Amino acid sequence: MGFGYLYAAQFMVQAGTAAHEYQQAEYQAIQQRQQAYKQAAINNQLGYNAHLNLNQQQVLELKKFGLDDFELKKAIRREKAKSAAMQASAGGIFGKQGASYQAVQNNIARYGYNALVRKDLNFQTKMQDFETRHKNITLNTLSQNNAAFSNLSTGGSLLGTGLSILGTGLQTAINAKVGTV
Repeated sequence: MGFGYLYAAQFMVQAGTAAHEYQQAEYQAIQQRQQAYKQAAINNQLGYNAHLNLNQQQVLELKKFGLDDFELKKAIRREKAKSAAMQASAGGIFGKQGASYQAVQNNIARYGYNALVRKDLNFQTKMQDFETRHKNITLNTLSQNNAAFSNLSTGGSLLGTGLSILGTGLQTAINAKVGTV
């Protein structure tokens, strides 16, 4: 009967080992998830800060655009006025008039408005760049969060642990029957 106790003790040790391994796997899985949550929080904060910085840059560009637009329109008005004054001071009672006067005014306007169109095109390109950079920040954050949550342990398997203990119990019973008979 002494051998029966040895087999029972062997079963208890093996069952305890399986239960302990299950608990360790569960603990490690919890620790991994907590670290992944912390990393995701850090990634999200970094993404938020990057968006804020990009928004500040965008506001500065908007202000610059407004100033550039105002300055170009002011320059057009100034050049038209300067040309009109020069034309008025040249010749006759009313100064130069007619097609040549209007052609000079039209040239000034055309060059000025072409400059406005180029500036607007550059501004649109800059805004599309900001939009792309915002999307890239978001995608980078998502990618880093996916990396933080990939390869996480699912923990121990309760069914697997139960089957392991059952298998150990059956094997121990078989060994006990063979060893004691």
